[in-house]
Amino acid sequence: MIIQKKTTSLNRNIRLWILSIAFLLLLSGCRIELYSGLSENDVNNMLAIMMSNGIDAKKVANPKDKNFALHVEESKIPVAVELLRENGYPREKSVAIGDLFKKEGLVSSPLEERVRYIYALSQSLQETLAQIDGVIVARVHIVIPDNNPLNDTIKPSSASVFIKYRPGSNLIDIKSQIKRIVENSIEGLNYEEVSVVMLPAQTSQYSSG
Repeated sequence: MIIQKKTTSLNRNIRLWILSIAFLLLLSGCRIELYSGLSENDVNNMLAIMMSNGIDAKKVANPKDKNFALHVEESKIPVAVELLRENGYPREKSVAIGDLFKKEGLVSSPLEERVRYIYALSQSLQETLAQIDGVIVARVHIVIPDNNPLNDTIKPSSASVFIKYRPGSNLIDIKSQIKRIVENSIEGLNYEEVSVVMLPAQTSQYSSG
């Protein structure tokens, strides 16, 4: 009888221990949506950052708009936000060119066409530079003067590039190549008229890298 009571008590303690562990695991694995409306490429990169820093995360597809959401362990949200910010996520969404100038007629004005062209060119260059390993943020500002062919003085085109890069990336060594990419992408732009500013991103206390 005594042995049976001890066995029953032991089994009860084991069950309580198992339930406690299961409850703690459930709490630790609780994920909530951190960001939504993400492209698959962005959410995959964000998921990789989370995993490399030991944060439980999951990508969730939205079949309605074909975008994705990132779900992160609730207790790790402050760390997750800081790590993603450090790596330039979520990426800033480009303003649709159609939203800059609502086309009401069949023919666009010269100003509209000019703005559309410069905007599209800068966006294309930003996307190209963002593909370079180590680049977190790339911004390109282009100035193409509306020169009058009858004038004797022609103002040159110019471009300003800002790049925030991941510490440890040797992007300073390819600064001249970045300038060359921009120069060759804009008609009439001289190499000397391209300015590039490159700054390292601040590393957070949470980063494992």
